[in-house]
Amino acid sequence: MSQDKTSATENTAVSQLWGKIPEPVRAQAIEQKARFLAAKKPTQYAIAASVVVLAGLLFSFGGNSSDTLAGSITFEARRGNLDITVLEGGSLEALQSQEIRSRVKGREGVKILSIVEEGYRVTPEDVTAGKILVELDTSQLIDEQLNQEIAVETAEASYIERKAEYEIQLNQNMTDLNDARQDMRFAKLDFEKFLGGNIVTEIVSQLEIEERLARAEQADFEAAQLADSLAVEPAPNTVSDLATAELPFDLDSMPPQMQERIRQAMADNGGTLPEDMLQRMQNFGQGGAGGGRGRPGGAAPRPTAETGAPVAREPQPLSLRAAAPASISSRTLDAEPNLLMDDSYMAIRDKLDFTQYADINMLEDGEAKQQLRSLQDDLQVAQEELLLSRDRIAGQRRLESRGFITPTELEAEELNLNKANNKMEQEETSLKLYIQYTFPKDAEEKLSDYENAVMSYQRQVKENVAEKAQEAARYSSAERKFNLERVKLADVNEQIDLATIIARRPGLVVYGAADQNSMRFRSNSQEAIQEGATVRERQSILTIPDMREMAVKVNIHESAVQRVAVGQLVKVSVDAFPDEQLTGVVIKVAVVADSANSFMNPDLKVYPTTIKIDGTHDWLRPGMSAEIDILVRSLEDVVYVPIQAVTYFDDERVVYVSNRGRTERREIKVGTFSDSYIEILSGLEAGEEVLLLPPQQSLRDASGA
Repeated sequence: MSQDKTSATENTAVSQLWGKIPEPVRAQAIEQKARFLAAKKPTQYAIAASVVVLAGLLFSFGGNSSDTLAGSITFEARRGNLDITVLEGGSLEALQSQEIRSRVKGREGVKILSIVEEGYRVTPEDVTAGKILVELDTSQLIDEQLNQEIAVETAEASYIERKAEYEIQLNQNMTDLNDARQDMRFAKLDFEKFLGGNIVTEIVSQLEIEERLARAEQADFEAAQLADSLAVEPAPNTVSDLATAELPFDLDSMPPQMQERIRQAMADNGGTLPEDMLQRMQNFGQGGAGGGRGRPGGAAPRPTAETGAPVAREPQPLSLRAAAPASISSRTLDAEPNLLMDDSYMAIRDKLDFTQYADINMLEDGEAKQQLRSLQDDLQVAQEELLLSRDRIAGQRRLESRGFITPTELEAEELNLNKANNKMEQEETSLKLYIQYTFPKDAEEKLSDYENAVMSYQRQVKENVAEKAQEAARYSSAERKFNLERVKLADVNEQIDLATIIARRPGLVVYGAADQNSMRFRSNSQEAIQEGATVRERQSILTIPDMREMAVKVNIHESAVQRVAVGQLVKVSVDAFPDEQLTGVVIKVAVVADSANSFMNPDLKVYPTTIKIDGTHDWLRPGMSAEIDILVRSLEDVVYVPIQAVTYFDDERVVYVSNRGRTERREIKVGTFSDSYIEILSGLEAGEEVLLLPPQQSLRDASGA
């Protein structure tokens, strides 16, 4: 306390001495000092130089009477404790505050229907009761809500239609695939019926039909999986699931304004969607409150494979289309087509000779063996009839030679012999033709029918995949459209809710931004916050500072910022309450200069600094002017004099000592300094009288030197 009184007395003495200097001289000295500071000179040099200029102006102004003036303005060097401080002015602001911005979208903005009066103190009871602070116009949003509800119902009808068509297509695919599979099975049975099971198995194995069919089915199965992966996946069913999951909808498919709205909501809520927005979206996804009328009870079944039965799927509100697995996509989309009759197959197929099986001993019971047996039996009968005819004609000739029969009867028997011979040759030819032509032709035909049935089956599988993919895409598109329209409707409903702003924390209501720089650079086209004014999206409407923790924001000049650090103690004086002395502590010092001040004056570099005021004071208000005195360093038992007493002579720091009416120039070494005093390290002792202004003769000597 005694030290504070001493400092106050010393400051008063310096102020009285400074007051003896004529006003024009002081004004010019202050101007010269500002020029030194603007030129980025070190502070101590700038102050000393300003003193030199001040002295020169004083003597030039005072003429011959300056000797008397200089001789009367002296100061006794003192030894004691010296506080090194930085003195700046600033304004009060709340350390923490809630800034309420308009969250209603729209290029033209929205009008304020009602707003709480500025300066109203929001109490905890107001927060509990949900006091309305601002009401914005929602007439346009209500019209959008009606139009969006119609859009939701239209999208819902399209979704239900596509769902039914998707299910019908799945059933039709299964029917067509079963028919193709049955035709393939029947064609193979016909082939086995003709040649026999073992021979057909041998031929099928030689041609690798089943292996090729298996590879083709695997490729088609992967293609079906790829088509299934393009279908929508189920979304989380609860708000908690939504909160922990990734974004539960396709954000990129939404309009740019909605994307910005959702991203801003997530940014304001720590990277996740606000719970009320999630709840609203979930209600729409489940056909709940505000979601519309008659939500579908289920979605289309989802097949497990291209030939499997469909599996029931739950509704998928707000779902995100899953990306196809890279492995399936690369194998399915980039692989060569798996066809039955490719070049390798035809190379084996062309070498196949069915005549090797035209042996009744090799053939199994079947149509070919039955036909071959029938032809062989016919040939055997014809051969036996020929032998009988030959035996009969020999007897007839003996009878005709003896006269028992007429020549005409003999000719008839010879004719029968010729017929029997011709029939035998005919049966031989038939057997040869069957073995050489008909049998391989029929076998080829049966094999070709089987191959065509296999390829028809493959074709049907691929057609099923393509048709299912098309219907799935249409169904998914309709579902996504339906979900998107519901999200839009939820967003419109949220906009209506956001048009009413309620109290969420206690504090003092301040219109617009509390930051004076923001107010200073506010656009001329922006209306003042009041009832009837139009506010844009993201425009600040209210600021509710927390009056329990106040701070002073000041701008520290670059010449002194290196001496200011976090944690230093500060004395605070509020201009509106000069008798109240407050204390505080430095909590933040900017690392870069203030860009706003740089814009106004590029040569002026100041660093925003925040000082937290100790305690809670109800009489403090944001925006009040305050003066802070930062305690940089406390020196103990040092010699010090006023800064005005130190000047320069031949680049050396000197003071002028008054000794029994004579003036002595003395070189000194100085230490640190405050706004009023400077530490003397050597060259001056406590109790010696120093001139606050150098004598006129010394100045002339300095100028001559």
